[in-house]
Amino acid sequence: MAFPFPVREATEGAARLLVTDVPRRKGPGTKGPWPFYNPTMAVNRDMSGIVLERWPVRIRSTLDGLAASGAWGIRMALEADLHGVTLNDRSSAATDLARENVRRNGIDAVVTTRDLATQLRSESYDFVDIDPFGPPAPFLDAAFESARPGSGLGITATDTAALCGTYPETCRRRYGARSLRCDQGAEIGVRVLLGYCAKVAEDHGKAIDPMVCFAAAHFLRLLVRVRSFHRPAPVGWLDRVSAGEFRVLAGPGQDAIGPLWTGALCGSDLVLRLTPSPWTQGTTGRLLSTIQGEVGLPPFFVTTDELAAQERGSPPKLDRFFEGLREIGYRAARTHFHPRGVRTNAPYADLIRVFRERMPNGSTDGSRPAS
Repeated sequence: MAFPFPVREATEGAARLLVTDVPRRKGPGTKGPWPFYNPTMAVNRDMSGIVLERWPVRIRSTLDGLAASGAWGIRMALEADLHGVTLNDRSSAATDLARENVRRNGIDAVVTTRDLATQLRSESYDFVDIDPFGPPAPFLDAAFESARPGSGLGITATDTAALCGTYPETCRRRYGARSLRCDQGAEIGVRVLLGYCAKVAEDHGKAIDPMVCFAAAHFLRLLVRVRSFHRPAPVGWLDRVSAGEFRVLAGPGQDAIGPLWTGALCGSDLVLRLTPSPWTQGTTGRLLSTIQGEVGLPPFFVTTDELAAQERGSPPKLDRFFEGLREIGYRAARTHFHPRGVRTNAPYADLIRVFRERMPNGSTDGSRPAS
């Protein structure tokens, strides 16, 4: 089939694809007039495929709502063995390319050329994926309005500059929340987006349970289940007291961070059952392993960079810091949100004490915390 734009063959996961052959730069990419394909988003599709393969209920119908070339919808069908897949995009150029890719991969899928809100309100699905070029906010009201209790939603945001604190006014305008640029900015961004989703869901008499929520490269990703509304979601405001130390506030204040999700970012039962697939890249496998190590630990983390700046010294190696925390009975693990981040259940006073002891030329007397 001939297309009015240059194409090339690409292999991603289990899929063999035709994609637009245009120059790409690192990061989220630049939207052009032709169907968008960004190979750096493969880690998103890798991780999502792993999750959907172990989804807690059987998925009988799936919508890739902004399908572009069809890469993600086709991978869902091939790797998670999903049936009843619909690929939708309002661009006829995109759906022409998606149809060709469906044919090439021999899957049974419906391809539609409609506005996403129209498609959501005309059909019902067990799982809907929303991966736009830019903010997902314009699509979320229709998504939660049409979502049945028990169904799932996958939501990708590439407007990380707004959600993670670089452009706080944009975040306030799009999501009604205050973000903060700091070492914990990516986790704050995920929690702001989750808090916004919880509010939109509540407006439609529904609630959400996070299954797996994470950040990688230049995007944030939420995989959630929708349920009937029973009680208010764990959404609130925070104050950043010091490096890596946050305090929950009773309500919004002038400099409060939020509103944002204050509960767990993952369903531990599901996350601990996940395993890499035959198509998982090494990068994705390492991301999954790190997320699994964070299960059960409290919100937010510290970085050795900010602690070293606060303590005016050189940071210890991460392994030595972990060792010190574990020796006195606490859990400690790396976080996927920051390469030098430490997530732990240690009280802040004990965390600082261990950090000082493990700094170069510091004391390592191994004393235990006061009971």
